Formats: sequence, structure tokens, C-alpha cells
Amino acid sequence: MQSAKLVVGIDVGKEWLDVCYPNGKKEHVRNIKSRRTKVVKKAAALGAIVCFEATGPYEEPLADECLARNVRAVRLDAWGTRRFAESQGRIEKTDKIDCEMIRDYALSLKDEKLHFIKQRSDAQKRLKKGVRTRRNLKKARNIIANQFEDDLDPETAKHLRNALKSIDRNIKRIEEECAAAIASDERLKDLDRRFREVKGVGPCLSRTMLAECPDIGEFNDKSIAKMCGNAPISHESCTIKGKARPKRGRSELTKALYMAAVSASRNNHVLREFYQRLVANGKARKLALTAVARKIAVLLNTIAKYPDFKPAQDPKDIAKANRAKRGRGRPRTTA
Repeated sequence: MQSAKLVVGIDVGKEWLDVCYPNGKKEHVRNIKSRRTKVVKKAAALGAIVCFEATGPYEEPLADECLARNVRAVRLDAWGTRRFAESQGRIEKTDKIDCEMIRDYALSLKDEKLHFIKQRSDAQKRLKKGVRTRRNLKKARNIIANQFEDDLDPETAKHLRNALKSIDRNIKRIEEECAAAIASDERLKDLDRRFREVKGVGPCLSRTMLAECPDIGEFNDKSIAKMCGNAPISHESCTIKGKARPKRGRSELTKALYMAAVSASRNNHVLREFYQRLVANGKARKLALTAVARKIAVLLNTIAKYPDFKPAQDPKDIAKANRAKRGRGRPRTTA
């Protein structure tokens, strides 16, 4: 393990924080602003790095507190922390064990593997919250819509229809707020416009990519494919030659990219030929769509990385744009 750096490991819960300091001392404190401030001040006095797992919205206030006090903070992958704990023989899982394992796991990582949290704009934060809220509303809508498959009495059906109308109104309002958040930030606005120039990429994928991957443009092709869950992961050992399959990745990006791949495989002149070639060579259609999704992820990362890069345009669209509009007839002349 690398001992040059000092790390404070924090297991973040909804109501409690379990803290493990570099000397092994542990604390169990409330997850409230005053207690978070004290913990971050102690880390700043030690010159330590604050490390915690991704827990959805619960670690965001702690991350903001670290940024406000210029304390370096790292959001670790919970899957990696759990695998590290098991490699150390710590099969038990409690909050006190987790905060210690978070500290030790961060110490075991090389410096280049520690991706420090960066300051995000207010527009970026509003967009992320809006995308998350819309996703939850869509899940609720699907649950209610599926109930219509049952034999419902008229009164129950009426309540469900009213609920669907209410959810649809809220989804529309949230989408308008997401659009306003993008329009208020020049970088987000520019990337959204350039992303949607790619046939098959719509507002849903563009919003999801900007919200779930704010560092788009800072990855290489392999890294962005792994993050989006579209990179084939090798599975070989001695004489075992397993099939390389995509694993893990950010699930919401994976879903959005797959739906965009379905559209691009029909409408994008470059990706349509790529998809048809894979299918003609015997690849399964779902595997071919995953390959198209990987191409889209790499393309969006390239667009964000190089401001002057422009995706290939469909010759039919170019010809249509250059075609002279047909007039309605000869202009009327007056004597």
C-alpha cells in the first residue's frame, strides 16, 4: 500500500456518518451540516483526502462541504470497495468496517486512479436532479400503466387515468426545467446542440449523458465505453476461453445508449451500414446494437473532446438542404 498520502474514509448513510481517520480512530456522527463541517475541518487540518462511496444523493452534501473548504475528495466505486474488503478477508459488512475498508482501499489505489471531485455549476446540478426526477416519474408511470392490463372496475380505472395525467404533466414540467438548465449554461448548451446533430441522438440521451457523465470529453475510447457499460470485458483463464461480455457501467447511460442505437441503426447512414454489416456476418442483433451503442458513446466523447469535430452528415440531408425550394408560380405583375 502507498503510505505517502493520508486518507479519511467515510461511510455515508442517510442519517449517520461513520468516519475512520488515518490513525485508525473512528467516529459515528449525525449526517447534518454542523457535524459534516467538523469532520471536513479535521481532514483539512491533517492534509488528508476525504474518500467515500457513491450512495446516490446522500453523499452530495459532504462533497459540497469538501469543495467549499478546498479539501480534496474522492467518490469511490462501491463495487470495488466491497471486492477489496473480501480480498482482505473481511466478509462481514457493518458501517464501522466499511469506513475502514474505504480508507484502506483508497490507500491501495495509485494516485492516477484517484479521480477528485470537481466543482459543478448550478445548471449542472439542476440538470442532474431533473434527470433523476424524470427517471423516477417514468418508473412510476410504467407501474400505473401496467395495472390497466388487469380487469379494473370503472372507478379504479378513472383514478389511474387521473394519476397518469398528473404524472404526464409533471414529466413535461421537469423536461422544461432540464431544457432551461441546459440553456443557462454555455458549455451544456453547446454540447447538447452538437450531440443532437448525430442522427439517433435525441434529447433524452443528450440530457442523460450531460447529467450522468459531466466529464464527457476527458476519456479515451476504452474508458468511455467501459463507463457506459458497452465495452466487451475479457473472461479467460488458462484453457478457459469465455466470451467477452459487457459488464457493469452506469446503468442509466447503458439504457439510454441502447435506445439511441435502435434509432441510429435505422436512420443514421454510417451506423446503419455498420449494424447491417455485423448482422450479415452472423452477429446477433442485440450484440450488433450494443456495438452501435459503443460507437455512439465514443462519438459523443470525441465531439466533446474536440470542439471543431463534426460528425459525418447524410448525403441525402445535404442534398435536401441544398435543393432549391419550388416556387408557387410566377409573381403577379401589375400594370
